[in-house]
Amino acid sequence: MRRAFSRSADEVNGRRNPPGAEPEPSPAYSSPPCFLHELDPGYLGYLGREEVAALLRDLFAAEHFGTLLEAAWLRCMLRRHLAGLGEASEAPPGAPPAALSRQALLSRLRDALPRLHDALLRRDLADLLAVLERGATRCHDRRGQA
Repeated sequence: MRRAFSRSADEVNGRRNPPGAEPEPSPAYSSPPCFLHELDPGYLGYLGREEVAALLRDLFAAEHFGTLLEAAWLRCMLRRHLAGLGEASEAPPGAPPAALSRQALLSRLRDALPRLHDALLRRDLADLLAVLERGATRCHDRRGQA
């Protein structure tokens, strides 16, 4: 007849807790690397979630020059990134539109690019910056010809 084994893994490895005693706590680490993805990017010098959302909302509210296809792509891309942050892409009712000049918006975007943690967002906003700069150049050229 076979004998049933009722010993726990701790008993097999030589560790025994007396009956009714609490098990030994597992070690706690102060900053395990597996939690790095939960770290706020602002702690590492990147823009925080609120700063990124504010930048995207200001870009969304800005008037975009260029072709209709470019403007549609820009608004779609900005909506997608705002939704990824859990933000509404439309301004709340009664909210004033962004009062940034084109140059201030371009400067803000240039300054923000190296501080964006999300590589996809950084690439999309670099494309947006190129489109906005081309649009600004075209506008400037048209004014010079007139």
